[in-house]
Amino acid sequence: MKVSLNWLKELVDVPVSVEELSNLFNLHSAEVDEFYKLVEASNVVVGHVLEVQKHPDADKLNVCKVDIGGEVSQIVCGAPNVATGQHVIVSLPGATLPGGFVIKKSTIRGVESNGMICSLSELGIDKKFHNEEGIHEIQVACKAGDNPLDVLAFNDDVFSLDLTPNRADLLSVLGVAYDTAAILNKKVKPRAIKVKEISKKNPVKITLDTPNCSSYYARVIEQIEIKPSPRFIQTRLIASGIRPINNVVDITNYVMLETGQPLHAFDFDLLEGNDIVVRMARENEELVTLDGKERCLTKEDIVITDGTKSIALGGVMGGYDTEINANSKTILLESAVFDPFSIRKTSNRLDLRSEASTRFERSVDPNRTLLALEMATDLFVKYASGQSLNGISVVENNNLDEVSIPISVSTINRVLGTTYSLKQVQETFDRLTFTYTVINNDFLVSVPTRRQDIKTYQDLIEEVGRIMGYDQLPTTIPYSSSQGKLSDFQIYKRQIKTILNGLGLDELITYSLISKDVQFDFVSSNENLSSETVNLLMPMSQDKSTLTLSPLNGIIDVIQYNVARKNPNQFVFEFGKRYTKNNEELRIAGAMTGLLSNVLWQGKKEVVDFYTLKGVLQSLFDEIGLGHLEFVPTDEYKNLHPGQQALIVDRSGVIGFVGKCHPKYEKDHDLKDVYVFELQVEKLYSLRRTFKKVKDINKFPSVERDIAVVVDKTVTAKQLRDTITKAGKRMLVNVSVFDQFTGGNLDESQKSIAMRLEFQDPKRTLETKEVDERVAEILQSLKKILNAELR
Repeated sequence: MKVSLNWLKELVDVPVSVEELSNLFNLHSAEVDEFYKLVEASNVVVGHVLEVQKHPDADKLNVCKVDIGGEVSQIVCGAPNVATGQHVIVSLPGATLPGGFVIKKSTIRGVESNGMICSLSELGIDKKFHNEEGIHEIQVACKAGDNPLDVLAFNDDVFSLDLTPNRADLLSVLGVAYDTAAILNKKVKPRAIKVKEISKKNPVKITLDTPNCSSYYARVIEQIEIKPSPRFIQTRLIASGIRPINNVVDITNYVMLETGQPLHAFDFDLLEGNDIVVRMARENEELVTLDGKERCLTKEDIVITDGTKSIALGGVMGGYDTEINANSKTILLESAVFDPFSIRKTSNRLDLRSEASTRFERSVDPNRTLLALEMATDLFVKYASGQSLNGISVVENNNLDEVSIPISVSTINRVLGTTYSLKQVQETFDRLTFTYTVINNDFLVSVPTRRQDIKTYQDLIEEVGRIMGYDQLPTTIPYSSSQGKLSDFQIYKRQIKTILNGLGLDELITYSLISKDVQFDFVSSNENLSSETVNLLMPMSQDKSTLTLSPLNGIIDVIQYNVARKNPNQFVFEFGKRYTKNNEELRIAGAMTGLLSNVLWQGKKEVVDFYTLKGVLQSLFDEIGLGHLEFVPTDEYKNLHPGQQALIVDRSGVIGFVGKCHPKYEKDHDLKDVYVFELQVEKLYSLRRTFKKVKDINKFPSVERDIAVVVDKTVTAKQLRDTITKAGKRMLVNVSVFDQFTGGNLDESQKSIAMRLEFQDPKRTLETKEVDERVAEILQSLKKILNAELR
C-alpha cells in the first residue's frame, strides 16, 4: 500500500517528516518498505511560452522565448507539441532532475539554450501513468515563475507499507490515518460529506439471491460529463501506483484508496432494466470483463446482473458491455460487501487480481459501504457535473455492531511481561479510538468494524503492545515448571549429523515442494503411493506443486546445480521428510559424487564408488551401535543401477536403501556416477542401543589362517562369512575377504573367494591343533551348506 503524505495530512495532523513517520510505523504498526519524494527535482519553474520559431539549422528543433517569472529566457526545445501560449515545466540551469541529470547552459547547433522544457517522464513520472508524447502542458491555473511541483501537486512524499494479510484496514488512507493518529496521539479529522440530490427518484431495485453478497448500495447519477479528473486526484492516484483514466473511473479508485471500500460505476443506459440482481453464476456462463477477456464462470462465482444478463464479476471486475465510455451520461454507482472466501476462490481460479478483489479477500469494513458511496457521489457532483437522483437503493444484511471483548490489566501485563497501569491501558485504547467500559481493572472493549482482524483478547493485547512500543517491552524469560533441554530424539539426530560431518558430508536444506513429474523418482516399485501424494491446490509454479516423497529430489537438484557450475565433488546429506496424506516420516538422505582425494604429482585419484558410500554408512552404523545392519541386493528402484543398489535391512524389516543412479537417469540430468542413500530416522532411533559393550584388550595372541574356496558365482561373500562365523563359534573373532578370482582353470559358473580367519581366546593361548580342527569344521560346513570346495 503506497500512501501519499499530503493525502494523509488531510485526515490527521502529521508534524513529523516522512522518514520519522516511517521509523514510527516500523516500531508500532506495519513495516515500511521504502519512502521517497514523488518527484525529485530542483530549480524548476512554471514557464509561459511567448514565442516559438524554427531552429535555423535543425528541422526538428524549435527556439522558444519563455517567461520564467519576470524574465524571458531562450530555450531550444525538440518536442513537437510546444506552442505559443502554453504554460510548461522549465528546468533552469543548475536544476537537478531524477537520475542525477543536471541542466546546464548550452549551445545547440549554434543557438544558446538556457534550460529545458520538461515532459512528465523527465520529472520521473513513469510512462504508464500518462499518455503524453512530448512536453507537458499545464492545464490548471498558474502563472510564470510558480513552482510546478506545487501547481501539479507533485510536491509530495510517499511511503510504501508491506502489509500482512490480517491488516486489511491499512489498505486505505483512512485506515493508515487511524494508525498514524494512534502512534502520534492525534485525532482523525472526519470528512464532511453532504450529497445534493435532485427531486427525481432513484428507480433501481436491488435483489440479493446469494448469501455471498451481504449488502448492496446503489445510486443513480445523471448528466455526467466525462473528462480528465482534477489534478490532485490524478496525482494521488499516481502516488498510489494507479493510472488515471477519466474522472468517473478516477473518482471510484480515489474513494476506494481513501476508504478501503471498492466501488464500481456502470453505464446505466446500457442496462436492460432497473433491476439489479446479485446471484451465483450458472455453470459455464460467459462474461467479458473490462480487460476484454471472455471468462468462463462456475457456480462458485458471484455475478451482478441487470435481471437479464451478467454485467460484472462481483467483487473482482466489471463487465465490458457496461463500461463507462466517452459518451456515458448516466451511471449506476455500486458499493457492496462480498464474501472474502468466495472472492478469493474466483480471483485465484481465473488468475484475475484487481484492487477490489485484494480488499474484498481480506474483508472490508461494512460500516464504510455507505460512506464510500456518498463520498464518491459528492465528488461526481463536484467534478463530473453530475446530478444525483433522490434516494439510495439498498439491501443490508450485515451486522454493523461492534465486537465487544473483555480483558483485564493483569492479563495484559502477564502476557507482555509489563507493569502497565490502568491509566496507561486506558490511554492506549483512547488513542486507538476503541470505546470501552471499565470496572476496577477489567475492561469491556468495543472494537470498531474497521478492525476486522481483532477477534479475541489476544488481539487486544497485541494492540496495546504495539502502540506502547515493541521496543518498550522488557526482556523476560517465559515461566515453565519443566527444565528446557533437547529430547533424546533431538540428541540422536545431532549425533548422526556430527558423525556424517566427520565423515566429510555437508548438510543441505532443500525445498519440500517439487514437480509432480519427479515425485516417484526414488520410491520403491513395491510401494503404491499414487493415492497418498499431497498436491497443492494453488501452486506458485508447476516446479513447486507437490510435497516430496524423498529428500533425494532436492539433493539431486543441488548436485545438478553445482556440477553445472564446475563444482563436481559433492558429498552431502539432508534431514528431510516424506509427505503423504496422513503422515510425515523423517528421513535422512545423502549423495556422493566426484573425487574424494587426488595426489596429482603421484598420479593417484580416489574416485567415489558404491563401496565408498557403503563404507560411510557402515561407519555411521558402527558409531550409533547398529553395525549389525545388512546390505541386501535389490532392483526395486527404477532410477538406481540394477547391479548397484541394495536395501539396508534389520530383522525388523527395511531401514533404507543405497545405490548408484541409473545411467539413463544420470544422462537425463547431466550427471555422472552419483551414489545415493536414504534411511528412515525413526526406525534407526527405535533400534538404537543406549550403551556400548567394552572389552578388555586380549593379552593372548591371535592365530590367523587364510583359506580360498571355490563356489558358484551366485553365492555371495556375505553367505560365506555368515556360514564361517556360525561354524567358527566363539573362537573365531574375525572374518575378512581379501581376494576374489575368476577364470583360469575355474568354470565360467564358478569363482574363488579368499578369506582370512582370525582365532583367539581371552583366557589362554590357542594351540595349533585345535585351530586346525576348527578350520576343518568350517570347511565341512561350507561344503555342506554352500557346496564350497577348498581351492
